[in-house]
Amino acid sequence: MFKWTAEKTAQITKGTLYGDPKVEVRGCILDSRQAQGGEMFFALPGERVDGHEYVNAAWEKGAALVIAEEGYFKKRGQIPRAPEGKALLLVNSGQEALQELARFWRIELGAKVVAVTGSNGKTTTKDMIAAVLAQRFQVYRSKENHNNELGLPLTILNAPPETEILILEMGMRGLGEIKALCDIGKPDIGVITNIGTTHLELLLTQERIAQAKWELIDALPLEGVAILNAEDEQSVRKASFDSHVKLFYGLSEELISPDIQGSQLGPEGALGTKFLVNFREQKEEAFLPLPGRHNVLDALAALAVGTAFDISLAEGCKGLRELELSKMRLELRPGISETTLISDVYNANPVSMQASLKILRERAMENKTIAILGEMYELGSSAVSGHREVGQTVAELGISALLTVGKLAQDIAYGARMAGYPANQIYMFDTREEAVRKARDLLTDCGPGTWVLIKGSRGMRMEEITAQLERSEKRME
Repeated sequence: MFKWTAEKTAQITKGTLYGDPKVEVRGCILDSRQAQGGEMFFALPGERVDGHEYVNAAWEKGAALVIAEEGYFKKRGQIPRAPEGKALLLVNSGQEALQELARFWRIELGAKVVAVTGSNGKTTTKDMIAAVLAQRFQVYRSKENHNNELGLPLTILNAPPETEILILEMGMRGLGEIKALCDIGKPDIGVITNIGTTHLELLLTQERIAQAKWELIDALPLEGVAILNAEDEQSVRKASFDSHVKLFYGLSEELISPDIQGSQLGPEGALGTKFLVNFREQKEEAFLPLPGRHNVLDALAALAVGTAFDISLAEGCKGLRELELSKMRLELRPGISETTLISDVYNANPVSMQASLKILRERAMENKTIAILGEMYELGSSAVSGHREVGQTVAELGISALLTVGKLAQDIAYGARMAGYPANQIYMFDTREEAVRKARDLLTDCGPGTWVLIKGSRGMRMEEITAQLERSEKRME
């Protein structure tokens, strides 16, 4: 991370400094509780909490510099002051100051930047890219879902000075948002995992979603590299009009022949997958500690990024074997009554939910299966059809029991029923608590060996269901 004085920080932001101008600052936090000593704390106003109320707490915890908004002090008639050995920097906008400091450090850092966006698999792909690149480089990546106008600059500012490659996840809810993130992060390589239907509620058409995602590729320098999914129709179409160097990855040649291609997928262990991968003259057998075709696609994207940095397939595959994922994604947990839980509760949309259902069916083999599925958000006019498509998949896979949580998720049940799924295997609930009670009964009846998938959009807090169905043991490997 950077190591500046308060005075230098004030010069970059053009703010007004109070207190000790020579105090050294390193690291950046948005939560006063995270202060450990020497950080800058941004007192940002929020919908529920105003960071200005925690200025003193940040100093007491060890923050060296507080960056606050001048308007807050003027409105309350407060005189700005800082404790001895600390500093206070007043700016017009805390968010703009955060972003400007991140721009400055990104340039001063001098690292190469890989940016990842897409409708599905952004965070998993980011984690895989980090695992591949770490075989040869000092890598720093976004934490969890730090992928917006606050999280991305926070990631940049906390990147240590020895960072050689910085991996940034970029989320979006509308046109222009990825462009703004690229203005801060200035990526050298852009990865689009896919262009799906997430955010239809806000962007209305898939073409507008494609336009928003493609802002990443448009922002690349002339010598930049676009890493694209050869199986994603929108990406292939838009790539035909783009002049950047492009590397396509995929399992199928239906739309375009991929530069890096996977084949011969097969299960390995409880949740692992083995597959072959080819890139030009290189061939390698790979192991991924994750199940599912969609995760293999994300792994191929990571290997493609590796090849852009001259990392061999052998090195890249070694990184994939050692992969560590962000929390709440396809976690295997021991369930009550000697059952197995697949907790995939970070987020959900129709594509990812259908993929997780296929994993449930594949890994359970002949054992009984239960799907506990919550609502999926931000589907707009596709909300009903998207939920019903998931229900159809439940029926096609022959899942033993379906439990839905929330009003929107009732359309999952409806879709399953319309596809011929037995009504006596469907249970609909308004609350997580009701679903847990029924799930406990079912697990007792089904007995040892039963596999359970728990999945829903982040706002559904489906992890609370996982916690109630989990045995009091360590997470399974």
